Amino acid sequence: MGLDAAQWLAPYFAYSWLINGGVTITTSLIAAVGSALAMYPAMLVVALAAKWLIIGRYKPGSYPLWGTYYFRWWLSGSIQSMAPIDFLSGTPLLNVFLRLMGARIGRNVHLATDNFSAYDTLTIGDGSTLNADATALGYTVQDGYLNIGAVRIGRDCVIGARAVLSPDTTIEDNARLADLSLLPSGTRVPANECWLGSPAQRLPRQPYRTLHLPARRPAGFAAVSIALYALASLLLPMFYLSAIFPGMIAMTHLDRSFDSYWFLMAAPVVAASFIVLLCGFIVGVKWLLLGRVKPGKYPLNGGFYLRKWFVDGLMDMSLDVMGPLYATLYLAPWFRALGAKLGRNAEISTACDASPDLLDIGAESFIADAVLLGAPHIEHGYMTLAPTRIGKRAFIGNSALVPAGSAIGDNSLIGVLSTTPSSPPGAARPDTSWLGSPAIFLPQRPINQSFSEETTFRPTRKLYAQRYAIELWRITLPVTGFVLLTTLVLHAVNVLREQDYSFASIALFFPLLYLGGALCAVVFVIVAKWLLVGRCRPCEMPLWSPFVWRTELVTALHENLAGPLLIDLLHGTPWAAWFFRLMGAKIGRRVFLNTTCLTEYDLIHIGDDAALNLDATLQTHLFEDRVMKMSTIRIGAGCSAGALSVVLYDAAMEPGSKLGELSLLMKGESLPANTEWQGTPARRAAPALEAPQNSDPLPPSPEPAPLAA
Repeated sequence: MGLDAAQWLAPYFAYSWLINGGVTITTSLIAAVGSALAMYPAMLVVALAAKWLIIGRYKPGSYPLWGTYYFRWWLSGSIQSMAPIDFLSGTPLLNVFLRLMGARIGRNVHLATDNFSAYDTLTIGDGSTLNADATALGYTVQDGYLNIGAVRIGRDCVIGARAVLSPDTTIEDNARLADLSLLPSGTRVPANECWLGSPAQRLPRQPYRTLHLPARRPAGFAAVSIALYALASLLLPMFYLSAIFPGMIAMTHLDRSFDSYWFLMAAPVVAASFIVLLCGFIVGVKWLLLGRVKPGKYPLNGGFYLRKWFVDGLMDMSLDVMGPLYATLYLAPWFRALGAKLGRNAEISTACDASPDLLDIGAESFIADAVLLGAPHIEHGYMTLAPTRIGKRAFIGNSALVPAGSAIGDNSLIGVLSTTPSSPPGAARPDTSWLGSPAIFLPQRPINQSFSEETTFRPTRKLYAQRYAIELWRITLPVTGFVLLTTLVLHAVNVLREQDYSFASIALFFPLLYLGGALCAVVFVIVAKWLLVGRCRPCEMPLWSPFVWRTELVTALHENLAGPLLIDLLHGTPWAAWFFRLMGAKIGRRVFLNTTCLTEYDLIHIGDDAALNLDATLQTHLFEDRVMKMSTIRIGAGCSAGALSVVLYDAAMEPGSKLGELSLLMKGESLPANTEWQGTPARRAAPALEAPQNSDPLPPSPEPAPLAA
């Protein structure tokens, strides 16, 4: 906790310490900026040291959960997760860092993702590409064991966006794993083949010619490129600091001017100014560096890619530090200022990796949480950008993937953890519904008509006013909590300094001070949940209702205040469950939680010895047809849910059942005890697949098959 807090509190400490010591404002500001610049590379060094000193080399095998090796694995991984590795994604610097961590990374490898963990078990050959949110963790937890296995990717391979490679998988040279595809453990993809789906299957053999990198640049270009990316990586967090620092300076000077704590009343104003300033900075930088982005194919070693990478980095940072802004009425004006075309009453939650200029979202559409929306496709040295159009009243479900260049028809639906069909016209047809990877056509989907259009698609002015007011609190409260915690910790440090405590003594007190403030924030979130929402019960509520906005406010406080300050640090520990129990969830003993993707806590039941792997989601609600439908989820004793899997409401996992990575358990389904399931939608796990080198291609399917009941 001390390490985590130090990297974002360092500039405020530097400024406050010096200004209270009589140093000039200019010198104090320079010291604050210098400390911020120094902390980010310092944390990368700390992560490297922690890995080699605590764990050494990751070795394939099974290790008892909660044992000594597990503790070392957890401690090392927790320190690594604090390092700003995400700032290196999409740059040559990430390749260098991964090699230092023990991974074998070839030449001209492009990594648009940092979702790696067991570094020594990772091998990536020359010229390969991993697209946005691709995941190769090299481990999973189930049956009371931490299981570590190797991931091997050959030369000139392409791994699609949000694809998942399980431990003990191999992709041979010049092969492809398509977007939103799962390669289960024990699977080998032969050379020159393309596999698609969750779980992945071989596609029909097609002529495929490897593209090569653009002409080699002059000698020394690589060194110059690395230097530019290093400078840009350091500048990214400076925009965050520039937005929050004016308010923090004001708070520091108010603290010096008053003996009482009345200066804390300014915290909401500082929070609001931070949101406005950072939004303005990102808009200004976007138009200054990129102008209006046009579709096309751009080389990775060109200036346009560097500029777009920088702007995309700012957008990714906005998701981390301005998360409460997303899924509110206040987001649409900002997206329009960035260049997006949004129809009236379009709802956008946490859309990831979007290029705003290339987005056209129709009126009254709904983009749910964690949707990968029109992300650039990168392959063999080139980035391809294409326009993405979402029709009127379309619905894109949670964790779905809409590839760049897609067109979604009016009144169409892309389901949870699903993608668009590859064959035209596919999702471009109006009034169609699609589910899964690959997408399956749903011939009939019940439409909820229980509520009037005034509470779903066309609200009254009164409802608008109510929502604007509640969402203003939703946006500012988490940042206000951060400002209050920072200011109070700084104030306490200054009091200790005035009492002549040594620097070493203050450094020892600091983690305890931070823990005290973080616990206060957590208690505030717990109290807010019970006061604003009470006990959640299965129900249906229209989007435009105060109850929905209150539940979203509580979720924003959890994810953007309690989470970053304390709960996220407890991933993988016995302590993680306590917060969710206090929020209303029923969680048994010795449960492994490596996720905080839980909402409507009272509707969640998790049995003893269950395991929820990285970012597994218990989706107790959906917003289909702009109606929030919520109900219970039951996870039995000894069950496990893989990384990035989703369990929908009204579903159950009987004791000992297993759901694989990137897999979807549908509404109302129940997994029998002691069975294994995987895929979107989930089906019984089959033996590991390995296609023969000279096998005949699979025949294409002329029409999408309807989903069986």
